[in-house]
Amino acid sequence: MPKHKTTESWTAPIHVEDPDTGQEATIGSTQQAKDVLDHAWPAYHGSQFERAEHACEEALAGHASPEDARRAFIAAAVEAHLHLHS
Repeated sequence: MPKHKTTESWTAPIHVEDPDTGQEATIGSTQQAKDVLDHAWPAYHGSQFERAEHACEEALAGHASPEDARRAFIAAAVEAHLHLHS
């Protein structure tokens, strides 16, 4: 399987907002998504959160595309009831 570049930016950044805290972030790459998942995610960690963590790790290792990680991050954000803007 061909390796993907791990430093690629996403095709479109995602702006997320936690309606409970007012915290906002603009995520434009897999590394940024991984950092948010690891350090700034709401307390709720459901199955989509776990999937997003795995997808980001796979993309950063070059085994999945950045867009796979982006889609997984979006699903996790929806699951956590974050507001999304792209």
